[in-house]
Amino acid sequence: MPSQKRRGFTLIELMIVVAIIGILAAIAIPNFVRFQARARQAEVSANLKSLYNGMKTLTQMPMQIRVPGFAPERGNRYSYHMAASCASAESRSAQNSVRNPQDDCVEADTFRYPSLVPLFTPTLAATADWGPDANAAGMTVTPGVYSTGNNQVWHFIAYAAGDVDNTMGTDKADSWLIASSDGAVEPVCPSTGGAAVHIAAGEPFNVYNDVNCD
Repeated sequence: MPSQKRRGFTLIELMIVVAIIGILAAIAIPNFVRFQARARQAEVSANLKSLYNGMKTLTQMPMQIRVPGFAPERGNRYSYHMAASCASAESRSAQNSVRNPQDDCVEADTFRYPSLVPLFTPTLAATADWGPDANAAGMTVTPGVYSTGNNQVWHFIAYAAGDVDNTMGTDKADSWLIASSDGAVEPVCPSTGGAAVHIAAGEPFNVYNDVNCD
């Protein structure tokens, strides 16, 4: 009985398989990156709520903008900004973080993630209209503590910024804010066409979404 001749794949068949694999990879890889980035965004929501709770426990105008005891868990990909400029910041470039009473920002953990920059530049909200007390205190979209002249009323706004899609240097940082007042806030990206989004005090709000905008 004559033996059957084994037939291999033709070049065209191999090219079709390679093309199918390429198409599937082109679809799957970006979706995986977005899923991974969204998972990283869970960090910022929890830490900003912790910051908010710490600030709300103060009963008078704080001497320092940094929340006493506010220290995100190590391994943070976001930097946290509680002042318009980070005159001093908690450094996380070494095994042990370096803190002092003047800290008004917290650096990203570059000891854990050496590719990150210590302090990202947050994208500020396009516009914001706060409640009567916060508006009376002069609160804008800039991070910081705001108060009336007699310090009877004070409010604050803080930001977090980080690189969640590993493309820092070619796009803006993923930016979030949290405020002590209800407000109507306009994000930068995705754009709402000038329409403001109503947010509650203590609610983390994504001003610039690094996952969808770059």
